[in-house]
Amino acid sequence: MRIFITGVSGYAGYYAALRLAEAGHLVTGLVRHPDQQRLGLLRLHEILLLQGDVAEPGAYRDALAESDVVIHTMLDKKRPLDTDRALFAALEALPPRTPARRFLYTTGCSIFGKLPIAVMDETAEPNPDHPLAFRRSLEREALALKNVRTTVLRPGFMFGYDGYNSVAADWFELAESGDPVFRGDRERGWSWIHIADLSEAYRLAAEAEEAAVAGEIFHLADDLRPLSLEVMRACVAATGATKEIRFEGPKQGDNISTWFNQNEFITAKKAKERLGWRARHAGVIESAPRVYRAWKAVNAE
Repeated sequence: MRIFITGVSGYAGYYAALRLAEAGHLVTGLVRHPDQQRLGLLRLHEILLLQGDVAEPGAYRDALAESDVVIHTMLDKKRPLDTDRALFAALEALPPRTPARRFLYTTGCSIFGKLPIAVMDETAEPNPDHPLAFRRSLEREALALKNVRTTVLRPGFMFGYDGYNSVAADWFELAESGDPVFRGDRERGWSWIHIADLSEAYRLAAEAEEAAVAGEIFHLADDLRPLSLEVMRACVAATGATKEIRFEGPKQGDNISTWFNQNEFITAKKAKERLGWRARHAGVIESAPRVYRAWKAVNAE
C-alpha cells in the first residue's frame, strides 16, 4: 500500500514510517525541516520525504490523493485546531475512491484529565476542564469524515529507542544536570508503550480488514501502569546519578506537573481483541537502563 504519514520527523511518525516500510509498504512522510540529521535513516529505508506543513495542504495534496492510508501523528502546539482541520478539509476534497482511503488519527491517553475512573477504556470521556480535552472534539470531527474511513489511536506515554521528545528523555536530562526534580502528585501514574509496540499497532491498523477498524478508537499501552515517581527513579538510576530526587509542587509552564498531574491509566483490551496487538517489549521501568544507553548513544553523536 501507499502510506502517507504526517510528523514523520517526530517520535511516533518516525518509527511508524520505519515499521511500515519494513513491512513492504511505500511510505511518504511530511516534514517541515528535511535537513534534520535523524531523517537520513528514513531515506536509507526508501521513505520519500516531502517538505511541507500540515496546515498548508497545497504542498502535499497530490501525495494524499495517491495514498491508500493516511496517518496523522503530530500535534501542532500553536494551532492544533486549525492545522488538523486543514488536513480534514484536504481529505474531504480528494476525489472519492473505492475502497475508501483509511485515515489513522493519533491522539493519546493524555486527553482525559482528572476523572473518577481507575482504568479508562475507549468509552470514557475527557474532563471538559482539561487543557487537552479539545482533542476529543477533533477525534469526533475525524470520525465524521465522509471521504475516508477513520480510526483513532490513543497511545500511552511513549518510551524507547532514541526517546525523541519523550518524558523519559526529559528525566535522563534532569538526572545528568545534577538536579532531578519531581513536580506534582507523587501518587499519580500513567500508562506507557514502547515506541516499537506503537509502530506495530500502526501497521496492524493500516492492514486490518475495514470492518475491524473503521470508526473505532483504540487505546494502546502495556498493562503495567507504574507510578510516575517510580519511572523517574528508574530513569535517574539508569544514568548512574546518585543525587536524591527533589520534590516540588506543580509549576506553571511545566505540562508534566500541570496538564498530566493525575492518573492516566488506560486498557488496551479492545486493541488486543480487534487487532491482535500485544505489548511485546518490557515495561518502562525494566527497560530504563537499555533505553538510557540508546538515548545516550544518539545524543553523544
